[in-house]
Order: sequence, then C-alpha cells, then structure tokens
Amino acid sequence: MKPNALITGISGQDGSYLAELLMERGYEVHGVTRSASSGLGCSQHLRGRIQVHALDAATNGPVDCRWAELIGSLQPAELYHLAADSFVPNGWERPLQNLDANTGLTIRILEAIRLHSPHTRLLNACSREIFGPNAAGLASEQTPMQPTTPYGINKAAARWMVNTYRDRYQLFAASAILFNHESPRRGVQFVTRKISHAAARIRNGLLAQLELGNLQAKRDWGFAGDYVDGMWRMLQSDVPEDFVIGTGQTHSIEDFAHRAFEHVGMDWRKYVRSVPALSRTGDAPSMAADNSRIRERLGWQPRVQFTELVSMMVDADLQQCQQDLSRPGQAA
Repeated sequence: MKPNALITGISGQDGSYLAELLMERGYEVHGVTRSASSGLGCSQHLRGRIQVHALDAATNGPVDCRWAELIGSLQPAELYHLAADSFVPNGWERPLQNLDANTGLTIRILEAIRLHSPHTRLLNACSREIFGPNAAGLASEQTPMQPTTPYGINKAAARWMVNTYRDRYQLFAASAILFNHESPRRGVQFVTRKISHAAARIRNGLLAQLELGNLQAKRDWGFAGDYVDGMWRMLQSDVPEDFVIGTGQTHSIEDFAHRAFEHVGMDWRKYVRSVPALSRTGDAPSMAADNSRIRERLGWQPRVQFTELVSMMVDADLQQCQQDLSRPGQAA
C-alpha cells in the first residue's frame, strides 16, 4: 500500500517539486489549494496525478473544522506544510493577514493532527527570516531568533508552536529553516526571477531596462528541487528535529545579474539600473546557512550550484519568450 502525503501550498514552487519527488518515491500525493477555482499553479502539469482538496474561505463551516475534517479523513502518513505568504513586503502591507497565513494556519494544522491524526509526521517550512539582521555570517539551528519583519516574526512564532506541540504532545513535528531557494517556477515578484525574466526579455527585444534595489545585498541562494529533498529526509528520520537547509555560500544581486546577462551574451551594466527607492529598508546582512548538521545526520547536500541555477532560470525564461513571440499579440 502506498504511503500518502498531504502538501499545503501545492500550487507553489516548492509544492510542485515536492509532489514530483514524492510520486517518484511511490507516494499517493494530496494537495491543498485555496479554492476550487484557484488552479494548481506550478503543479498544473500534475493535474490528474495528484488528488486536490480545496479549502475555500467561502465554504460553510469554521476553517478549523474543515482542516480537522480533511486531515482526519485522509490520515496522512506525512504532511508537508509549505503554504505561506512568503513575499516579505506583504507582511508590512497586510500584517494581520500575514499573521494568519504564516502562524494561524500552522496552529490549525497542529491542532487537527493532535486531535484527529496524531501519527502524522509534520514538516513545517520555516524561513531564514527568523534570524533577523543580527545573525551575520553563518546561521545554524542554534542561532537565536531575532526577526525584525512581520513575516520573520510570524515564521518564528510558527516554529515555536511546532516545537511546543512536539514536546507537549509527542508529535513528530519539525521545522525546516529554509534559506532562499529559487527555480524557473519562482514568482516574478522575487528578485532572482525578476532578473532572469528581464534578461530573457531584453535579449529578445521585449524590454529595454531592468530596475533593481541594492545590488550589493547578498543571499544564500539554492535550488528549490534540492531543498524539498532535504524536507523529505527530515520526515524519514527516527526523531523529529529542526534543520537549517541552505548552500552555505552567499552571492550578491549584482552577481546574479552578471551571470544572468552573461548567459545571454550581454553586459549587465548596460541594462541594469540601481534605484534607491527599490532597496528594502532594514535588509538583513549577508548570512549563509550552516548546513553541517543536515549534511552529517541526514546525508543531504545541495547538488545544483549557483551558476547552474542562474542558467537554468534564464533558459526557462528564454523558452517562454520564444513561445510568447510565436503567438500573435502575446509579445508585449
């Protein structure tokens, strides 16, 4: 009998890669979407191969009850909680909604597991934003949480709730503290995809210039497909533990732009402009993941290197540009 897994955030970048990985490993995969009309997003190509459950806010009955009913009926062997409002600026613009999306939903899921499916193993997707601007250098599982953005605060609270439920109710629940992870499926509002998308469009004459914020800001960027493998490994462990997942290396936005435009045979300096108004206030300093614990205990390591990741993303956007250009009226 196939093990079954439930993925929240199935329509996102991480959800799509995780669903593919689980199906390759023989799982029956279920995914949650916000509504029946919202579509599968990045997992659209998996329609018919995964079972989709819509938890529309307009559905009758309290949302807590609907989560309890879903988890109680499925009795998932593993639950990967990836759904989040992960675009950091949204936390400032809609703080209460961000709190509910990133902390409230985690609590609803924990309660549903506790009451209706206590054998379920839970993976909570956390964020490097929990460390805030005070954690320069390398950040590990023991680095103090000092978040300074609503998103980081909400993710830190969710991590503490997972830890508390694990200790109090002996649930198998753990948080993956994820550093920035990218792919061709990343939303265009995120800076890496914004760069790869612009490089492809400028190369094809569809865009003249790219405006970015602080070009010297650095991040630990890895490939989302590698990171979901780390999440899966966490739920195969004998004991539930939190793990930091990242490459351990940082690169600047300038580095990313340089590589992206170099890949299409262009000099990024001719097309990229730094606009101070686009710089993020209180941006965290350069910080990389100390991934030694997950390497040693679970045998995980990143496979896709930075240059390969940038090329992968640009190639996908080049292909999309060619498809757009081949359709009349779609190139604007």
